Amino acid sequence: MIKPIEILKPNILEGALLFDLQGEDISLNQGRKNTVSGGFRAVFEAPVKVSRMLIKNTDISNIQIGVKTSAEAADFTPFADFDLVKSGRDILLSFSAPAEACAFEFSFAGAESSENIFFYNFILTDSLLLLDKALSSFTPSGYLRGGYHYTAGGTLITWKEFSKNSGSLVLENLPAALKQKLESLCDENVFLTFIFYGSYDLSQSGEYALTSPLKAELSRSGGLWTLRLEITEK
Repeated sequence: MIKPIEILKPNILEGALLFDLQGEDISLNQGRKNTVSGGFRAVFEAPVKVSRMLIKNTDISNIQIGVKTSAEAADFTPFADFDLVKSGRDILLSFSAPAEACAFEFSFAGAESSENIFFYNFILTDSLLLLDKALSSFTPSGYLRGGYHYTAGGTLITWKEFSKNSGSLVLENLPAALKQKLESLCDENVFLTFIFYGSYDLSQSGEYALTSPLKAELSRSGGLWTLRLEITEK
């Protein structure tokens, strides 16, 4: 089933201290290949609320989660109240109820026997808006920084530095209250997390921000709004 578009908070993980499972400091490069051994831990200064977890371009096949609800807790408590869906090389975890914790432990297993697991984006987030009342369409485009050249011997060499998703999001039949909520979010011009098609296709889901001012049109006959957002991936 193709679910409605959901807009979620920016990546909560960016406010965490990160450690490997042996307690050594690590850092993650979002949008680039990260290789970890077994998993990692995220520790926050204050409890955070998480209801979704999006992992992009990964070979993870199994995930176990532990939580600490207080900094004084000695051990992580297993947390298994979530649904995991894999779409291509992307994974979406939806928690049955938001998990509120000051630390998370993520343990991974991969499709192969190697203990080293990779991913390109790891996003912890919580829901802001579910656009289940809006007629929506997303026309994806993309940006690729790369090229090609020929060697002196005539061999064709191609190269790619990076690529980004982008596109045009049109939301129709919005009541005034929902339009105002979206305008308020867009006014901050931060990177928000978008889940476009639920588990049907996660390839376009990720963190996006506006690349041009939001456009709003009012239907005089119905009193409803149409919003057009030009967005690009982080």
